[in-house]
Amino acid sequence: MLKTQATDIPAQLRQGIRAFDIRLEKKGNKLGVFHSHAFQDIYWEDDVLPAFIHFLQTYPSETLIVSLKKEGGELRDYASLLSVSLSSPEYQSYFVMDFRPELTLKDCRGKILFLHRDHAMDNYPGAACVGWEDDSTCLLTLRNKDGKEGVALLEDEYQYESGEEAGKKVGVCVRNIEGMSAEPVSSRRWGITFVSATGLPLGTPKVFADKVNKPIADYLKQKNSRNCGIVFIDFVSEPGGKDLVEYLIGSNVCAK
Repeated sequence: MLKTQATDIPAQLRQGIRAFDIRLEKKGNKLGVFHSHAFQDIYWEDDVLPAFIHFLQTYPSETLIVSLKKEGGELRDYASLLSVSLSSPEYQSYFVMDFRPELTLKDCRGKILFLHRDHAMDNYPGAACVGWEDDSTCLLTLRNKDGKEGVALLEDEYQYESGEEAGKKVGVCVRNIEGMSAEPVSSRRWGITFVSATGLPLGTPKVFADKVNKPIADYLKQKNSRNCGIVFIDFVSEPGGKDLVEYLIGSNVCAK
């Protein structure tokens, strides 16, 4: 009921997924991947981060964007375990160490750009997310460890009464993506859209994905939207998810 994908991370990478929303909680002496209270049977240190690194070693022209969030447990446990993995010397060359709003795809090739939703370490790679309002659309501050900041248009409205409200989710996603698409190519404003929602018990993530992914893909195709920003999608291997992924990949016409 709480799963958000039907395929594993290597399969998602092969499909073309380059943005991952990873939720972590201490399990034993490692960080398990969770969605809400449900353990997803994989670990950050053993399965997820090594899969990302292996992919970048194999395809050094690619870039990954990884959102990291403490899903449960104590912050000190999350921070301690995550900082160990992100401080590992053999991984440093695969991380975007210093976020800045003018980053280009060329600057990030062969690397992971981390978006941190919880403070785990002072010398963090990537960007800290400041002002991430729960279940909302807002302006988000992206801040590097030296205090340099950028701004992102964030849509993360995820909580609904049931799957019958999927149309509302389509609307907020489309507005955020269109706002990003309307930015000039030279813009330093970032865009982050979560095409994912839940309305338990009946409105599972799968129910929403089935009702949201294809309509958003169809709308973007109709409008010929380009440069849609960072988009996180549930159930990317399902028909609607595939349609949306394929369109978004093709829409990045100005990526360099």
